[in-house]
Amino acid sequence: MSDTAVESETQNPRPELLDRICHVLDTTQTIHYAPSLQATRPPIVTKDAILQAQDLSPHRINNSYLLELTPTQLLKVGPSHRVQLSEAEAMILARQQTALPIIPRVFNAYLIDDIGFILMEKLPGDQLDDSWEGLSRAMKVSVAEQLRGYVEAWRRIRGPFYGAVDGGPCLDVVFHHPWENVRYAYGPFGSRREFNRGLVEALRNSRPGGRLSGRDEGFVEMVLEAGVGLGDAEGEGEGDEEVKVLTHGDLHPSNILVRDGVITGIVDWGAAGYSVPEREYFCMRWSALDPEWIELLTTVLPDDGYEFWKELNYQMMAYTCI
Repeated sequence: MSDTAVESETQNPRPELLDRICHVLDTTQTIHYAPSLQATRPPIVTKDAILQAQDLSPHRINNSYLLELTPTQLLKVGPSHRVQLSEAEAMILARQQTALPIIPRVFNAYLIDDIGFILMEKLPGDQLDDSWEGLSRAMKVSVAEQLRGYVEAWRRIRGPFYGAVDGGPCLDVVFHHPWENVRYAYGPFGSRREFNRGLVEALRNSRPGGRLSGRDEGFVEMVLEAGVGLGDAEGEGEGDEEVKVLTHGDLHPSNILVRDGVITGIVDWGAAGYSVPEREYFCMRWSALDPEWIELLTTVLPDDGYEFWKELNYQMMAYTCI
Protein backbone atom coordinates (compact mmCIF):
# COMPACT_ATOMS: atom_id res chain seq x y z
CA MET A 1 0.00 0.00 0.00
CA SER A 2 1.27 3.44 -0.91
CA ASP A 3 0.43 6.17 1.59
CA THR A 4 2.87 9.03 1.40
CA ALA A 5 2.38 12.17 3.47
CA VAL A 6 3.50 15.43 1.92
CA GLU A 7 3.69 18.73 3.74
CA SER A 8 0.76 20.93 2.69
CA GLU A 9 1.14 24.17 0.77
CA THR A 10 0.63 27.47 2.52
CA GLN A 11 -2.00 29.80 1.12
CA ASN A 12 0.28 31.80 -1.18
CA PRO A 13 -1.20 34.90 -2.81
CA ARG A 14 -1.15 34.72 -6.58
CA PRO A 15 1.38 37.58 -6.98
CA GLU A 16 3.87 35.49 -5.00
CA LEU A 17 3.19 32.56 -7.34
CA LEU A 18 3.89 34.76 -10.37
CA ASP A 19 7.14 35.88 -8.76
CA ARG A 20 8.05 32.23 -8.21
CA ILE A 21 7.27 31.33 -11.83
CA CYS A 22 9.46 34.17 -13.08
CA HIS A 23 12.24 33.17 -10.71
CA VAL A 24 12.43 29.56 -11.89
CA LEU A 25 12.38 30.68 -15.52
CA ASP A 26 15.26 33.05 -14.83
CA THR A 27 17.42 30.72 -12.76
CA THR A 28 16.68 27.05 -13.44
CA GLN A 29 18.25 25.21 -16.36
CA THR A 30 16.78 21.72 -15.87
CA ILE A 31 13.48 21.00 -17.63
CA HIS A 32 11.61 17.75 -16.98
CA TYR A 33 9.30 17.02 -19.92
CA ALA A 34 6.22 14.83 -19.80
CA PRO A 35 7.13 11.29 -20.94
CA SER A 36 5.23 11.62 -24.22
CA LEU A 37 7.23 14.75 -25.11
CA GLN A 38 10.69 13.60 -24.07
CA ALA A 39 11.71 12.78 -27.64
CA THR A 40 10.67 16.09 -29.19
CA ARG A 41 11.36 18.47 -26.26
CA PRO A 42 9.41 21.46 -27.63
CA PRO A 43 10.58 24.97 -26.69
CA ILE A 44 9.23 26.23 -23.37
CA VAL A 45 7.00 29.27 -22.93
CA THR A 46 9.07 32.36 -22.23
CA LYS A 47 8.71 34.62 -19.23
CA ASP A 48 7.77 37.53 -21.50
CA ALA A 49 4.94 35.51 -23.04
CA ILE A 50 3.63 34.68 -19.57
CA LEU A 51 3.78 38.28 -18.38
CA GLN A 52 1.95 39.48 -21.50
CA ALA A 53 -0.75 36.77 -21.40
CA GLN A 54 -4.35 37.34 -20.39
CA ASP A 55 -5.27 35.82 -17.04
CA LEU A 56 -8.47 33.82 -17.53
CA SER A 57 -8.63 32.76 -13.89
CA PRO A 58 -8.21 35.86 -11.68
CA HIS A 59 -10.37 34.28 -8.98
CA ARG A 60 -8.95 30.77 -9.21
CA ILE A 61 -8.69 29.32 -5.73
CA ASN A 62 -6.29 26.43 -6.29
CA ASN A 63 -3.16 28.57 -6.53
CA SER A 64 -2.52 28.25 -10.27
CA TYR A 65 -2.95 30.33 -13.40
CA LEU A 66 -4.83 29.69 -16.65
CA LEU A 67 -3.35 32.09 -19.19
CA GLU A 68 -4.39 32.85 -22.76
CA LEU A 69 -1.17 33.22 -24.73
CA THR A 70 -2.86 33.47 -28.13
CA PRO A 71 -6.46 33.03 -29.33
CA THR A 72 -5.70 29.32 -29.82
CA GLN A 73 -3.29 28.52 -26.97
CA LEU A 74 -3.66 28.31 -23.21
CA LEU A 75 -1.01 27.83 -20.55
CA LYS A 76 -1.89 26.21 -17.25
CA VAL A 77 0.88 26.95 -14.76
CA GLY A 78 1.27 26.57 -11.03
CA PRO A 79 2.81 24.47 -8.24
CA SER A 80 3.70 21.01 -9.49
CA HIS A 81 1.25 19.29 -7.15
CA ARG A 82 -1.52 21.41 -8.72
CA VAL A 83 -0.38 21.39 -12.34
CA GLN A 84 0.76 17.82 -12.86
CA LEU A 85 2.23 16.17 -15.92
CA SER A 86 -0.29 13.37 -15.45
CA GLU A 87 -2.99 15.78 -16.69
CA ALA A 88 -1.09 16.32 -19.93
CA GLU A 89 -0.45 12.60 -20.31
CA ALA A 90 -4.17 11.86 -19.86
CA MET A 91 -5.13 14.35 -22.57
CA ILE A 92 -2.44 13.03 -24.92
CA LEU A 93 -3.54 9.43 -24.36
CA ALA A 94 -7.26 10.15 -24.74
CA ARG A 95 -6.73 12.24 -27.86
CA GLN A 96 -4.45 9.65 -29.49
CA GLN A 97 -6.66 6.68 -28.67
CA THR A 98 -10.01 8.25 -29.56
CA ALA A 99 -9.20 11.10 -32.01
CA LEU A 100 -11.95 13.10 -30.28
CA PRO A 101 -11.63 16.79 -31.25
CA ILE A 102 -13.22 17.85 -27.96
CA ILE A 103 -10.05 16.90 -26.05
CA PRO A 104 -7.49 19.73 -26.10
CA ARG A 105 -4.26 19.07 -27.98
CA VAL A 106 -1.19 19.27 -25.76
CA PHE A 107 1.66 21.21 -27.31
CA ASN A 108 4.04 20.99 -24.37
CA ALA A 109 4.14 19.92 -20.73
CA TYR A 110 7.08 20.16 -18.37
CA LEU A 111 8.30 20.85 -14.86
CA ILE A 112 10.86 23.45 -13.94
CA ASP A 113 11.84 23.06 -10.32
CA ASP A 114 8.54 23.01 -8.38
CA ILE A 115 6.39 24.64 -11.10
CA GLY A 116 4.30 22.74 -13.64
CA PHE A 117 3.50 24.02 -17.13
CA ILE A 118 0.94 22.63 -19.62
CA LEU A 119 0.65 24.37 -22.99
CA MET A 120 -2.54 23.29 -24.71
CA GLU A 121 -5.11 24.11 -27.33
CA LYS A 122 -7.80 26.62 -26.48
CA LEU A 123 -11.09 25.13 -27.63
CA PRO A 124 -14.07 27.29 -28.60
CA GLY A 125 -17.33 27.51 -26.69
CA ASP A 126 -18.82 28.57 -23.38
CA GLN A 127 -18.99 26.67 -20.11
CA LEU A 128 -22.11 24.53 -19.99
CA ASP A 129 -23.08 25.81 -16.56
CA ASP A 130 -23.26 29.33 -18.01
CA SER A 131 -25.39 28.19 -20.96
CA TRP A 132 -27.58 25.52 -19.38
CA GLU A 133 -30.58 27.65 -18.39
CA GLY A 134 -30.87 29.08 -21.91
CA LEU A 135 -30.96 25.69 -23.64
CA SER A 136 -34.23 24.10 -24.72
CA ARG A 137 -35.16 20.71 -23.33
CA ALA A 138 -34.31 19.12 -26.68
CA MET A 139 -30.88 20.71 -26.68
CA LYS A 140 -30.22 19.57 -23.10
CA VAL A 141 -31.12 16.01 -24.06
CA SER A 142 -28.84 16.32 -27.10
CA VAL A 143 -25.94 17.55 -24.96
CA ALA A 144 -26.36 14.53 -22.67
CA GLU A 145 -26.41 12.19 -25.69
CA GLN A 146 -23.24 13.76 -27.07
CA LEU A 147 -21.56 13.48 -23.70
CA ARG A 148 -22.50 9.80 -23.46
CA GLY A 149 -20.77 9.10 -26.78
CA TYR A 150 -17.59 10.89 -25.74
CA VAL A 151 -17.46 9.24 -22.31
CA GLU A 152 -18.03 5.81 -23.85
CA ALA A 153 -15.15 6.43 -26.24
CA TRP A 154 -12.51 7.17 -23.61
CA ARG A 155 -13.85 4.49 -21.24
CA ARG A 156 -12.72 1.91 -23.80
CA ILE A 157 -9.16 2.83 -22.83
CA ARG A 158 -8.01 0.47 -20.09
CA GLY A 159 -5.02 0.71 -17.80
CA PRO A 160 -2.80 -1.79 -15.95
CA PHE A 161 -3.36 -0.16 -12.54
CA TYR A 162 -5.54 2.26 -10.57
CA GLY A 163 -3.82 5.62 -10.61
CA ALA A 164 -2.70 8.52 -12.76
CA VAL A 165 -1.98 7.72 -16.41
CA ASP A 166 1.75 8.38 -15.96
CA GLY A 167 2.01 5.88 -13.12
CA GLY A 168 1.46 8.40 -10.34
CA PRO A 169 -0.92 8.08 -7.38
CA CYS A 170 -4.71 7.98 -7.58
CA LEU A 171 -6.38 11.34 -8.13
CA ASP A 172 -9.90 10.23 -7.14
CA VAL A 173 -11.68 12.85 -5.04
CA VAL A 174 -12.28 10.40 -2.18
CA PHE A 175 -8.53 10.32 -1.50
CA HIS A 176 -8.38 14.07 -0.82
CA HIS A 177 -9.96 14.63 2.60
CA PRO A 178 -7.10 14.49 5.14
CA TRP A 179 -7.72 15.57 8.71
CA GLU A 180 -4.32 17.19 9.19
CA ASN A 181 -2.93 19.95 7.00
CA VAL A 182 -0.95 17.50 4.87
CA ARG A 183 -1.34 15.92 1.48
CA TYR A 184 -1.19 12.14 1.07
CA ALA A 185 -0.43 10.08 -2.03
CA TYR A 186 -2.22 6.76 -2.52
CA GLY A 187 -1.25 4.24 -5.14
CA PRO A 188 -0.96 3.37 -7.89
CA PHE A 189 -2.66 0.07 -7.08
CA GLY A 190 -2.49 -3.13 -9.12
CA SER A 191 -5.74 -4.68 -7.95
CA ARG A 192 -9.11 -3.76 -6.53
CA ARG A 193 -8.16 -5.24 -3.17
CA GLU A 194 -5.14 -2.94 -3.00
CA PHE A 195 -7.27 -0.01 -4.11
CA ASN A 196 -9.79 -0.75 -1.36
CA ARG A 197 -7.06 -0.95 1.25
CA GLY A 198 -5.90 2.45 0.05
CA LEU A 199 -9.43 3.78 0.59
CA VAL A 200 -9.38 2.49 4.16
CA GLU A 201 -6.04 4.19 4.76
CA ALA A 202 -7.46 7.43 3.35
CA LEU A 203 -10.45 7.02 5.68
CA ARG A 204 -8.04 6.59 8.59
CA ASN A 205 -6.18 9.76 7.59
CA SER A 206 -9.46 11.66 7.47
CA ARG A 207 -9.99 10.99 11.20
CA PRO A 208 -8.56 13.04 14.08
CA GLY A 209 -5.19 11.62 15.00
CA GLY A 210 -5.33 9.18 12.10
CA ARG A 211 -7.33 6.67 14.16
CA LEU A 212 -10.47 4.81 13.15
CA SER A 213 -13.14 4.36 15.79
CA GLY A 214 -15.39 1.44 16.61
CA ARG A 215 -18.15 3.13 14.65
CA ASP A 216 -16.04 2.78 11.52
CA GLU A 217 -15.62 -1.00 11.69
CA GLY A 218 -18.73 -2.03 9.74
CA PHE A 219 -18.13 0.53 7.02
CA VAL A 220 -14.47 -0.47 6.71
CA GLU A 221 -15.52 -4.07 6.03
CA MET A 222 -17.89 -2.83 3.34
CA VAL A 223 -15.13 -0.80 1.71
CA LEU A 224 -12.69 -3.71 1.73
CA GLU A 225 -15.16 -5.95 -0.11
CA ALA A 226 -16.46 -3.34 -2.58
CA GLY A 227 -16.18 -4.56 -6.17
CA VAL A 228 -13.97 -7.53 -5.25
CA GLY A 229 -14.66 -10.63 -7.34
CA LEU A 230 -16.89 -8.86 -9.85
CA GLY A 231 -14.35 -8.68 -12.63
CA ASP A 232 -15.19 -6.68 -15.74
CA ALA A 233 -18.88 -6.28 -16.51
CA GLU A 234 -17.95 -6.58 -20.19
CA GLY A 235 -16.30 -9.94 -19.65
CA GLU A 236 -12.69 -8.81 -19.43
CA GLY A 237 -10.73 -9.64 -16.30
CA GLU A 238 -11.33 -11.90 -13.37
CA GLY A 239 -11.64 -11.64 -9.61
CA ASP A 240 -10.20 -8.58 -7.98
CA GLU A 241 -8.00 -7.87 -11.02
CA GLU A 242 -10.93 -5.97 -12.49
CA VAL A 243 -11.05 -3.37 -15.22
CA LYS A 244 -9.26 -0.06 -14.74
CA VAL A 245 -11.12 2.50 -16.85
CA LEU A 246 -9.77 5.81 -18.12
CA THR A 247 -11.81 8.39 -16.22
CA HIS A 248 -11.97 12.17 -16.56
CA GLY A 249 -13.00 12.43 -12.91
CA ASP A 250 -14.39 15.98 -12.92
CA LEU A 251 -17.16 16.24 -15.53
CA HIS A 252 -18.74 19.24 -13.90
CA PRO A 253 -20.67 21.46 -16.36
CA SER A 254 -17.95 24.10 -15.94
CA ASN A 255 -15.54 21.66 -17.64
CA ILE A 256 -17.83 21.05 -20.62
CA LEU A 257 -17.72 23.66 -23.40
CA VAL A 258 -20.68 24.12 -25.73
CA ARG A 259 -21.71 26.30 -28.64
CA ASP A 260 -25.27 26.33 -30.03
CA GLY A 261 -26.08 23.13 -28.15
CA VAL A 262 -23.02 21.26 -29.45
CA ILE A 263 -20.20 20.12 -27.17
CA THR A 264 -16.97 21.72 -28.35
CA GLY A 265 -14.61 20.78 -25.53
CA ILE A 266 -14.01 18.67 -22.43
CA VAL A 267 -11.40 20.47 -20.35
CA ASP A 268 -9.57 20.28 -17.00
CA TRP A 269 -8.22 16.73 -17.00
CA GLY A 270 -6.37 17.31 -13.73
CA ALA A 271 -8.22 14.53 -11.91
CA ALA A 272 -8.02 12.01 -14.77
CA GLY A 273 -6.62 8.53 -14.40
CA TYR A 274 -7.41 4.84 -14.46
CA SER A 275 -10.14 4.16 -11.93
CA VAL A 276 -13.12 2.00 -11.03
CA PRO A 277 -16.00 2.16 -13.55
CA GLU A 278 -18.38 3.81 -11.06
CA ARG A 279 -16.14 6.81 -10.43
CA GLU A 280 -17.09 8.81 -13.54
CA TYR A 281 -20.81 8.86 -12.72
CA PHE A 282 -20.17 9.58 -9.05
CA CYS A 283 -17.96 12.56 -9.85
CA MET A 284 -20.57 13.94 -12.25
CA ARG A 285 -23.42 13.48 -9.82
CA TRP A 286 -22.23 14.16 -6.28
CA SER A 287 -21.84 17.94 -6.61
CA ALA A 288 -24.65 18.44 -9.14
CA LEU A 289 -27.53 20.73 -8.13
CA ASP A 290 -29.65 21.27 -11.25
CA PRO A 291 -32.56 18.77 -11.32
CA GLU A 292 -32.56 18.40 -15.12
CA TRP A 293 -28.80 17.84 -15.22
CA ILE A 294 -29.10 15.21 -12.46
CA GLU A 295 -31.91 13.49 -14.36
CA LEU A 296 -30.00 13.42 -17.66
CA LEU A 297 -26.80 12.10 -16.09
CA THR A 298 -28.40 8.65 -15.88
CA THR A 299 -28.62 8.68 -19.69
CA VAL A 300 -24.86 9.32 -19.85
CA LEU A 301 -23.82 6.51 -17.49
CA PRO A 302 -25.65 4.09 -15.20
CA ASP A 303 -25.85 5.12 -11.55
CA ASP A 304 -24.55 1.75 -10.34
CA GLY A 305 -22.70 2.11 -7.07
CA TYR A 306 -23.54 5.78 -6.61
CA GLU A 307 -24.99 5.39 -3.11
CA PHE A 308 -21.88 3.54 -1.92
CA TRP A 309 -19.49 6.18 -3.31
CA LYS A 310 -21.67 8.97 -1.96
CA GLU A 311 -21.52 7.42 1.51
CA LEU A 312 -17.78 6.82 1.19
CA ASN A 313 -17.16 10.45 0.29
CA TYR A 314 -19.45 11.56 3.12
CA GLN A 315 -17.50 9.40 5.58
CA MET A 316 -14.22 10.86 4.30
CA MET A 317 -15.60 14.36 4.93
CA ALA A 318 -17.25 13.61 8.26
CA TYR A 319 -14.54 15.39 10.27
CA THR A 320 -12.87 17.59 7.65
CA CYS A 321 -16.06 18.96 5.99
CA ILE A 322 -14.02 19.53 2.80
